[in-house]
Amino acid sequence: MSACCASSSRVGTTRECARWSGRPGGGCDAFFAREGRLPPVGGPATTGLVQSAQSTSAGEIAAPRSSDHSRGPVADALLASGFSRSSTELEAHPQPGPLGDALSRSRSRPLQHACPPMGKPLGLGSRGRRSRWEVSAVSEGVLVVATAGAGGDLQPLVAAALALRERGHETVFVGDASVARSLDPLGVETETLASELDLGPRLVGAVREAMTSTGGDLAAAGPIVRARMTAWAKEVARPVAEVVRRRAPAVIVTSLFGVEVVAAAAPSYPWAVVNSTFYVGPNPPRPIKQDFGPRAMPLIEGYASLLESTNLVLHATDRVFDLSFAGLPDHHHYVGPLGIWEPPSEVPPYVTEPGDPWALVTISSQLGDDLPLAEAALEALADRRLRVVATVGPERDPDELRSVPPNARVERTLSHAAVLEHAALLVSHAGHGSVMKALWYGRPMALVPWGRDQPGVAARAAALGVARSVPREDASPKTISDAVDAVLDDQNMLQQAQHHATRLRATDPSQAAAALLETLL
Repeated sequence: MSACCASSSRVGTTRECARWSGRPGGGCDAFFAREGRLPPVGGPATTGLVQSAQSTSAGEIAAPRSSDHSRGPVADALLASGFSRSSTELEAHPQPGPLGDALSRSRSRPLQHACPPMGKPLGLGSRGRRSRWEVSAVSEGVLVVATAGAGGDLQPLVAAALALRERGHETVFVGDASVARSLDPLGVETETLASELDLGPRLVGAVREAMTSTGGDLAAAGPIVRARMTAWAKEVARPVAEVVRRRAPAVIVTSLFGVEVVAAAAPSYPWAVVNSTFYVGPNPPRPIKQDFGPRAMPLIEGYASLLESTNLVLHATDRVFDLSFAGLPDHHHYVGPLGIWEPPSEVPPYVTEPGDPWALVTISSQLGDDLPLAEAALEALADRRLRVVATVGPERDPDELRSVPPNARVERTLSHAAVLEHAALLVSHAGHGSVMKALWYGRPMALVPWGRDQPGVAARAAALGVARSVPREDASPKTISDAVDAVLDDQNMLQQAQHHATRLRATDPSQAAAALLETLL
């Protein structure tokens, strides 16, 4: 056994290296010589068009009502480029994606093992809680503490976790029932928490209580929501601590909504946070009060303060999108838009049928108060030579919408990637995942930031030259229609979006995240 194994403070690590040492050409030094550098993080990946899809009738969309509205030069340019390919062509030529088919590759790919060079720390700096010269072992587990009730937090975690599994690391999730439902089709093991700990209902209830007790005052509601989420985190920390005790993982990974849970449940373990949006931390590029809605401010400030106790923070966004910020703390890293990952699903046939370009309308997948945005957007798009599809989230009934124009469809969930491949633009609440997905596909946007991090997301998209933003307080069918006109008439905006799509597609965010997480193993 090599010196690096002998110095390990973790019995499991030493055992694993001993097993490797017994193999031909084995031992830590041999394996480091063979695989002692971080795997490459660049290069394109491919994936099919994916995400949970629940379609309604696949019949024809009615023709738009007579109007003076045209598609606009942007939509006409996209139509002329032949974007509306058949479903057969799409299956034959899968579209680039951030992860690719990690599951099928992970079953056939050999396990990897890497030991650190003698005299070189693991990249944890003064934050490392493990032995300074400790070796990583492939069989050491990664425990992901996840929630699916906070909007776009789950997708970046899943993208990073599947990339780790592809690279040979055992990865187990602990989360609420919605996490288990999302991961079960992927064959990912999940330890499910009691139903009363589900984040979604607790967060919705906290927001409703806060808004009722404050008469709808967003700023006054913030501390109440923060207190309720802290109480929830303490409850969840108890069963998570039991899972940690049984599993003894090498590292724990979570999202912003899990930081209080992990800090309480496993303070002595190395842990990492995958932040699903732009940089959150000390000295941001814009004042935090400009980037977050007033109701979210106390919660975000509390979570941000805990990031200093982590070993690693991965921001699932693009540095150029994040105002080209160059002031990240040493243990923070940009890894690219992990949140564009979508689970495999069938694309409804109507998406790829020939016709006018699509306009994709999105509101939060978390149950909230943004349904009026979907209604206003549908009205703004009603008299255009566009086909429209809106997604309202898994917890809403499409029938809740007061009216749906003849050129539109409404789904609970649908692959946004599949629609964006054939779309002229995105009309959205400015969720980070939706915006980055539109950017990945080179589509310009009309955005109405509704709350949480959405003001900051919309501001960054506008600064990049790929979006027109409408303040929430000004949102109406007329102002959204004006924003859509501006987007569809702006060829430069389309060119900017396509430029950044080309740049982003040359990266592989999930592999970049996995490589950084491996520095903790």
